[in-house]
Amino acid sequence: MSRVWSLSAALGCSLLGACAAASFQPRFEAPQAPKPTVVASELAAPKPRTERPVAVGLTTDPMRMFDWDLAQSKLLWEQAVQAESAPLVAADAVITREHAGVVVRDLATGQVRVVVDERADLIGADGQGSEVVISLAYEDKLAPGAVALVAGDRVRWKQTLGLPVGVPALSGSYVLVPWATQRLSVLAAHDGAELARSHYKNQVMGSALVDRGQVYVGQLGLLRVTPALLERPDAKYVPFTPFKRSLPGQPPLLRDGYTKVPDPDSAYHRLQLTWRVHPSDEALSTEDDTFYLRFYRLLFALDGTRDELRWVRSFAHDLVAVSSQPGGTWIADAGGVLRFLDGQGVTRARVALERGVRALSLRTADFRPATEPPLFTESDPESLAERPQGSLREQLGAAAALADDRLGQGRGYAANMLGRFPDADTTAQLIALCSEQHSPEPVRAAACMALRERTTGHDAVLTALRVRASFLEGAQAPPVGPLAQVAAKLQLKAAGPLLVSHLEDPNTPTRDLVALFDALEALNVRSAAASVERFVRLHHAEPEGSELRPALSSALHVLGALQVKAQRTTLADVAADPLTHKATREEAQAALATLDAPPKPAAAAPAPEPAPAQEEVQTDPRPYALGADVVQKALAPLRDRLTRCLSADASHPHSARTSLVIDGAGRVEGVFVTPASLQACVEPVVRGAQFPSTRLGRQRVTHVWSSVKPRR
Repeated sequence: MSRVWSLSAALGCSLLGACAAASFQPRFEAPQAPKPTVVASELAAPKPRTERPVAVGLTTDPMRMFDWDLAQSKLLWEQAVQAESAPLVAADAVITREHAGVVVRDLATGQVRVVVDERADLIGADGQGSEVVISLAYEDKLAPGAVALVAGDRVRWKQTLGLPVGVPALSGSYVLVPWATQRLSVLAAHDGAELARSHYKNQVMGSALVDRGQVYVGQLGLLRVTPALLERPDAKYVPFTPFKRSLPGQPPLLRDGYTKVPDPDSAYHRLQLTWRVHPSDEALSTEDDTFYLRFYRLLFALDGTRDELRWVRSFAHDLVAVSSQPGGTWIADAGGVLRFLDGQGVTRARVALERGVRALSLRTADFRPATEPPLFTESDPESLAERPQGSLREQLGAAAALADDRLGQGRGYAANMLGRFPDADTTAQLIALCSEQHSPEPVRAAACMALRERTTGHDAVLTALRVRASFLEGAQAPPVGPLAQVAAKLQLKAAGPLLVSHLEDPNTPTRDLVALFDALEALNVRSAAASVERFVRLHHAEPEGSELRPALSSALHVLGALQVKAQRTTLADVAADPLTHKATREEAQAALATLDAPPKPAAAAPAPEPAPAQEEVQTDPRPYALGADVVQKALAPLRDRLTRCLSADASHPHSARTSLVIDGAGRVEGVFVTPASLQACVEPVVRGAQFPSTRLGRQRVTHVWSSVKPRR
């Protein structure tokens, strides 16, 4: 540790001609340093800043830097630059990594004030008045981080560390510096002397920031700086974090405080989570209880506490900057348009910058445009493009259907959220999205997954299943697999003949066949037996590893489950064919066992029950299906007898697998055992087992047991 911290500010002194009073020290010798309480008390007192609302950006080729004053709505200056990072606005300065090094420019004129370091990368910056604190990173493994304070046109001091430095903040007379992932130091702004230090073993410290006078620190979550936070770093603190949900690109709450500021063309500027801390909440929350997620040219307004959306808008160009504030948000797009959107996503002000934008830094300083009514009226044709389109369901549908392959994850997120709407029209929309074969995979996957869970849209499902692929007509095959699954879930008996037609259609993708066969079984489409038989005879010799093997396995099971006795010959032939793979022969034997199972006793037809009143809710206490735990419990009393079957077998197998067909009443209809030599011993044992009745009806389950007793 002493070697690490022997690195002093001497390097910074020699290079820059400015030196701190003292570099970071390994420990404090009381009473040389103030108590953390004194420092924290001053930091906890809000010190609002007076800042000019600006948009500082970099143009497309040729690259130029410009300053747009939001309050005056005019361009203040523009000049050529060779920027290698996006610009950062801090106090009265603009900081960038350029060809010459880390450069500080005057915000009022764009003129260079000082080059802080020629060889460093820019990590972060903050400032107030005429002072700016900047964190740097080097490739030097012995001294990878540094922090410097610039006052006017000179570097007042610079500290070089033996460990990485995060994004700093300047508040009053103090500089907050996160470092080494879990450390936070407070330095004196006038000379860089270290005044307080805390080690947070349970938190990640990557960034410090100041918003409306309040000071915050964190990385994965956000903590307000208080006396307790500095005095008791080992205490359990619950940081403020976004509501956990799956988002496209899964952007973090804060940029990694130990990575350099992204270059102007980085995708980072197109994929961000933007928020503002509400200043008065004891428990931290976001302004207007809203997060804004930008994904290229999509903007989602997310509920701050629930996995819900408020609205979504799409734009003609990618969004390069978003700045949240009370009552709405400022946005800037790559086409050079600034907008202020209210809390409902309606454009209240729009400014054309008249230049393409590569990257942009927005400091809005709570500035709101003077225009309070909507910028457009309902009669204005442009109004439709400046507000969310229709209901939230319609907005999501439009976003999911955008013809832009770069938006795959964003469109997929919209499709997933669309699936939460239960109406039949949404089912039709999901079918269309799932059917679009040229869409990016995230979009189709999300739409198809949502489609499988639908409980409405019977007509839409049948309409889609009637579509047949045609090369001459340019018609694509529908998503047979997801449609088969939802047809089974909806118990659409009318879908049976349509599913058979797709089974016989060579255009049906192999990946859809398993779901198709499962649906034929769930719907008990006995008329499909002949088609399934043809499939089995055609493909029964498929080798292990063939893409058709899962479908063949499902087809064999269907032949048994449908209990059409005419198919017995086919199953027997497959089971006896020496050229057929062993697993296929065993599956054919299992299907035979199911086919030959004794018929269920005839039950008197129940009297039809009167339809319930509309306000009544029908409940069924039975489980939907048999889970693995239920099967285990039902067969537990038979374990000793099953184990004796293993011991008595001549091959002395260590384990066995039983495939059972259970009807809706919980009775065993079919038994198949692997290895087959155990069939005669095991079948009479498990035939007497009784399972709970289910709403699913006939179901196939498996149970594996071994000769080794489970540990207790």
